[in-house]
Amino acid sequence: MSDKKKESTAKRRSNGQFGKGNTIGKQFEPGNNANPNGRRGALADIINEVWDETNNDGITNKELMVRKVLQMAKNGSLGAVNYLSDRAEGKSKEFKEITHNNQPIKIMSLE
Repeated sequence: MSDKKKESTAKRRSNGQFGKGNTIGKQFEPGNNANPNGRRGALADIINEVWDETNNDGITNKELMVRKVLQMAKNGSLGAVNYLSDRAEGKSKEFKEITHNNQPIKIMSLE
């Protein structure tokens, strides 16, 4: 048996990645999804299923959670207030102002 490696005809860049115009690296035809069901049992899927469950009053677990966090905020929990405001209003942008009076920033002085 020969231990020679099979020579690849794929166009590759110097770093080994496939280059522009490569056709060897394309394994699937357009429209062919090799993983039609995706990741089954992913944590996000499980959480969404549990959140959509309803109790006897027809209230979803997601709504119960939001109501609980709201009650915590009313009781003075700053974390609950931040949680609700971030999701309702969106997180605020942070701005940093740097002034240097048109002089270079001195990193280290060896005087």
